[in-house]
Amino acid sequence: MPSSFDLSNYWHAWETSKFPIAITNSLIITSLSVILIVLVSALAGYSIARRNKPFYNIIFLLFLSGMMIPFQVTMLPLYKLGKNLHMLDTHWGIILIYGGFGVQTGVLFYTAFIRQISKEIEEAAKIDGCSTPGIFMRIIIPLLKPVTATVVVLNALYIWNDFLLPLLYLQDNSYRTIPLQQYFFFGQYSSDLNLAFAYAVMGMIPVIAFFLVMQKFIIKGIAAGAVKG
Repeated sequence: MPSSFDLSNYWHAWETSKFPIAITNSLIITSLSVILIVLVSALAGYSIARRNKPFYNIIFLLFLSGMMIPFQVTMLPLYKLGKNLHMLDTHWGIILIYGGFGVQTGVLFYTAFIRQISKEIEEAAKIDGCSTPGIFMRIIIPLLKPVTATVVVLNALYIWNDFLLPLLYLQDNSYRTIPLQQYFFFGQYSSDLNLAFAYAVMGMIPVIAFFLVMQKFIIKGIAAGAVKG
């Protein structure tokens, strides 16, 4: 049992592991990727849900088919594409890839949720002279809070904890995320478990804090889905 409360290992891990750079990269990549996923998924889901035409049904099936392809199958093509387009060791390159993968499930969630919203609300707004963009911004978006919380939490936790794609795309030390930097830090301090586990705890704190903040929105989303079902 420890005889006193000591934070020296955390300070040492903070100073030697480039943790501030890693957490900044993780925050930038995660936040911008989630914003991209939510915007594209909400717009695409609304268009698919409100237009019962074969073209939009085909688009919806294309999004769903992307969920059947494992990431490991696309690793080599993605790396070659990133190298040719100079996307390696950049924030925007990995953000676009995360956005492309996250939109697949995001469109599924938003389409299913919007189809449960009564069309009479939109028809009443049209009678009052509201345009389609106005209906989406003023009426639909406020109703999408439960499903948006679900999409945000699922994608944020996945992107924050992902290791394989950053390992593939981020070779430069200045672009490493927390899981990737933790991997190299563990290799360097494998014999000093005090520092290794201190870094692991610091990497978990932002995720735990984020989940606690979003927990009430997740519960509201589950309750709303249960009532609608």
